[in-house]
Amino acid sequence: MSIDIKLYGNSASPYVRHCQIALIECGMGYEFVQTDAGLSAKLSPMQKIPFFEYSEDGQIKMLTDSTSILRYTREKSGQIFLATVEELNDYCSVNTLIDAQLNLFLLKIEGVNSENVSYLKRQENRIKTGLKEFEVMSFSEQAPWSDAELRLACFLAWVRFRKHFSLKPYPNLNNLLDRLDIYPPFIETAIVDS
Repeated sequence: MSIDIKLYGNSASPYVRHCQIALIECGMGYEFVQTDAGLSAKLSPMQKIPFFEYSEDGQIKMLTDSTSILRYTREKSGQIFLATVEELNDYCSVNTLIDAQLNLFLLKIEGVNSENVSYLKRQENRIKTGLKEFEVMSFSEQAPWSDAELRLACFLAWVRFRKHFSLKPYPNLNNLLDRLDIYPPFIETAIVDS
């Protein structure tokens, strides 16, 4: 069985980066297609990134969410994706933080801020309380990293890169990020200015 894989996305996205790391960890070759909002609106019915196209035995299929891409990647290589309910919960909680920060980021670009929008203030508070919760958790000291840990590190690296807010109040999370910063698949997918 032959498999051709294309991952569409923006290399700065924590969702996309996590998919790239999983593909590297699983030894699955893939083509990365740098994608903006216009192209994702044309090519993906969900009009977001990442999305993933693969061909198995001549049949082209598409996955339109990072979680389904990760599950496909892990299961194709014989791994278990999100083995426990606790890991699933942590993974989903990180997704909530990413979505909240992404909304704040995109709305700021549009000129909307949280000063007089209570919904946006709630998003900011959600990020703070969520990070406080993760700050007191224990993390792996080295690979293999869980997908929840990888997702969290991708989020933290994105926050650091975009300078969304300071990570100084979170020494435990900074230590996790320091450990991942020297992990070869994390290095290979590092966010760079374009």
